Amino acid sequence: MALVTGQELADALDLNYVDPIDDVLDQVAEAADDIVGSLITDAAAEVEPAACKEAALSVGVEIFQARTAAGGQAVATDFTPGPYRLSLWLTKRVMALLAPYLKIGGMVG
Repeated sequence: MALVTGQELADALDLNYVDPIDDVLDQVAEAADDIVGSLITDAAAEVEPAACKEAALSVGVEIFQARTAAGGQAVATDFTPGPYRLSLWLTKRVMALLAPYLKIGGMVG
C-alpha cells in the first residue's frame, strides 16, 4: 500500500509517466510515503485516509520540484530565491491535514 504513486505524482505535475522520468517519480513517491508514513499512526497508514494521501502528494511535489529547481529552491519573478524547499517546512505545510492521524508518542512539549 502506498499513499502516493509515481503515476499520481506525474498526473499532479502534468508530466507523462514514461521512461526515463518514471523511475525518478517512483523514487520521489516512495520518499514522500516514507516521510508522511513516519508521522502518522500505523492504523492510518493501513486505511490511507484522503487527507494523508493528499499530504503525501503535496510532499512528493515539493521533493520533485526541489530536485529540478535551480539550487533546490523556488525563485520569484524578481529572481530573489525563496526558502529551501526541503527544510523543516516540508512537513509543516501539511500538518493540518495530518493532525488527526499523527503519532502522539513523538510529540514533545
